[in-house]
Amino acid sequence: MLGLELLKLIGSDLRRYWLVLFVAWLAIGSAFWVIFTAQDARKLTAQYNGLLQQRDQLDVQWRHLLLEEQTLAEHSRIDRLARKQLQMQRPKPAQEQVVKLP
Repeated sequence: MLGLELLKLIGSDLRRYWLVLFVAWLAIGSAFWVIFTAQDARKLTAQYNGLLQQRDQLDVQWRHLLLEEQTLAEHSRIDRLARKQLQMQRPKPAQEQVVKLP
């Protein structure tokens, strides 16, 4: 008997305060939404920072490659390698030939 009256009282309170309950559920739902959105923002920020680090590492590597390319392309180095490894030398004026095009 007491349980049935209690259920009726709870039911009448729910009907009477349905708007308050609805707003409370909305508040709880929005709180969870904020939590999930903040977590996603943290993940994206961490991913962004990782990509920035990767970009910086690639930039340093690119600069090193440019320096290496400049070093390998120096004329004095090429001249020295041609003389040592290929036994090349400048022709003497007597060995030069002029080619005339028609």
